[in-house]
Formats: sequence, C-alpha cells, structure tokens
Amino acid sequence: MSDKKPEICQGCCQLEFTVLPANKPPVIDAGFWVQATASGEVCGEGNCGSISLSAEGLIPQGVYTAWFITDRGLRPAAPTDAVYMADGLDPNRLVVNSAGILNYYIAPLNFNPFRGIPLPGTKARAIIQGVVIGFNSNRLTNGTVPGEFNVNFFEQLTSDLCFSRTATMESKK
Repeated sequence: MSDKKPEICQGCCQLEFTVLPANKPPVIDAGFWVQATASGEVCGEGNCGSISLSAEGLIPQGVYTAWFITDRGLRPAAPTDAVYMADGLDPNRLVVNSAGILNYYIAPLNFNPFRGIPLPGTKARAIIQGVVIGFNSNRLTNGTVPGEFNVNFFEQLTSDLCFSRTATMESKK
C-alpha cells in the first residue's frame, strides 16, 4: 500500500449536455436544432488531461468547434501549445459526418483541466466551468476565438464541468 496522498485533481468528469434552442442560425429549423444530443468526458491526472466527445443530430458535415467555458471567457478545448490556422482545421474542430454524427473526438491536453488552463506569461489559470459545442456557419474555426456569437458562431450544446471524484472526496475531508 502506498503512503502517498492521492492527487486531489485527478479522475474523470462525465459531461451531460443540454441544447441551447435559442442560439440557432435563422436558416436552421428549430425542430432540427433541438434534436442534437452529445456526451463526453473530461479527465485530468497530474499535469495533463483529455477531453472526448460524441454527438448526433448535428448539421450534416457542419463545422463545429469545442470550447471550454472558463471564468475568463471561452478557450479552445485543445492543448495550450496547439497551432491555430483559423481555416477550418484547428485542433478544437469537430468532424461531423454526412449523417450529422460526431463519431469520436479526443484532445490530449498539456494541462490538467481540473486545475484550470495556464495563461501564457503569467502564473494565473482560467478556471474551467463547462464545455460548449458550437456550430460555425462560416465553415471556419476562427482560430483561438469562436467567431461572432449568433452571427457565424452558434452555441448548440453545453455541459457544466463537475469536479473529479477524487477532488470531491478530498474536499469533504
């Protein structure tokens, strides 16, 4: 048996997504927009983590991006050292097939999401509060910013971030 105290920021958080019905593009039928469903998981251990997502009922072959909702605004759900081209091929881009299904997405993170996202040039961190999956109607991923809200970027699905089981158990001690 190890005498080492367990890391308080490790484990996984199951994401429970809900649809944001009012954030749809005007050309998309409201009945279709609200059919979207998604699930996912955010994990962290030590100084790294991951995010995995799956969804269905999305706009077929639509360009979607995944974002962390933080206390400092939206941040890409991707490693902090990723290269962004804003051409539709950014690391937080979700690939949706012709049936509107996102089969699987995983981004290895170079930070522990339960500790927050390190901000460049500081010791500060952006505290992650949730995850959002957004539709990019201009078919671009727009780099490290989502685009213009309700013009070319539409938040469709959102989930709060829970604390990892270990973190929750440690906080009760």
